[in-house]
Amino acid sequence: MPSQYIVLPRNLSFSKVFSIKPEPVTTLWYFLSSIADPRRPQGIRHPMPVILLLAILCLCSGYTSYRAMSEWADNYQHLLSKQLPFLAGHVPDAATFHRVFARLDAVAFEEVLAAWLETIIPQEKHEGIAIDGKTIGGAGIHLVAAFTHKLQSVLFEMGTDTKGKELVIGPAVLEHIAVRDQVVTGDALFAQKKICDQIVKRGGGYLFTVKGNQEKLEQDIRLFFFDMPFGAVIETHTQIDRWKGRVEKRTVRVSSDADLLSYLAWPGLTHVWQCRRQITKDGQTTVETAVGIAALFASDQSAKRLNQYIRGHWSIENGLHRTRDVTFGEDKATIRKNHAPQIMAALKNLVISIFHRATVRSFPVAFRRFAACPLELFNFLGLNQVTC
Repeated sequence: MPSQYIVLPRNLSFSKVFSIKPEPVTTLWYFLSSIADPRRPQGIRHPMPVILLLAILCLCSGYTSYRAMSEWADNYQHLLSKQLPFLAGHVPDAATFHRVFARLDAVAFEEVLAAWLETIIPQEKHEGIAIDGKTIGGAGIHLVAAFTHKLQSVLFEMGTDTKGKELVIGPAVLEHIAVRDQVVTGDALFAQKKICDQIVKRGGGYLFTVKGNQEKLEQDIRLFFFDMPFGAVIETHTQIDRWKGRVEKRTVRVSSDADLLSYLAWPGLTHVWQCRRQITKDGQTTVETAVGIAALFASDQSAKRLNQYIRGHWSIENGLHRTRDVTFGEDKATIRKNHAPQIMAALKNLVISIFHRATVRSFPVAFRRFAACPLELFNFLGLNQVTC
């Protein structure tokens, strides 16, 4: 397994779907078999792992609605009976998917999913972990997820139906993941002393943007970089990126000034930083300047490494939230009852994580390929090795 999610040029890739040859996910079926079934044993026609596996197969093929999942199971029965006999004869209708997902214990499901993903996608030391919230449009569910910067895997996700409760479930999400020797990154919402203290006490580091919700802290940091004290040591790193006529110049300034850190009195604080982004496109230039706080490990205290953490935090927006919204059409979905939206989000997280693990080049390309050649999907998920 690669140490970082990468997409190679087509001429260097293993196939149209994968950048490198993927390792089969051989333990998926056994993981699904450990999920508790909330239904009464009497009259169950479709076992829980069968329903969940069919849903995952459908999501891997781009089928995202209950009706589409039922149609997929019906359309591929002839192939399932030959290749995966333990799935043969199971064609749950849309109402069955709805009833099962609505009744599943979302927190328990997320815990089992997180434990399984940890076994197949192990973290490296000092890897960035982005924490951020997302609202499922139409469902009224607000989710907070922890997402690794490099491998782009979902470590854990928790939801609430009350807007503004991200600060309540944020610490709960952190309790469910291993933060020791890792750096947690987040936007200004999570720049709270309680959260920073929680991370530091568990042996982790953090990097958070600071804005108006910590007005005094923001003012102090901005003043420091605007009118630096005599003798203050500042390290600077500049990076220029060009993409489709867009030029972005990022200048990161970092300081570990002892007097300032002592004055701010923030849990575990080792550095303050300023990031100036100058973006030029179509002859127009805009400048944004953000400031923040960080608690970094000794080997990660350079301005260049801090810039990597700042940029890496956006992986959760591009690699997770945007993928669910645009590729899986989550905001347009009509799945809104009880726990069903969160269960579907968790299943999409699973697919996103294993696709990134396998260095999938393009999700839409993978959807079309797996829909046309389901045997490749069965091999990728290790289902041809299942003995029931």
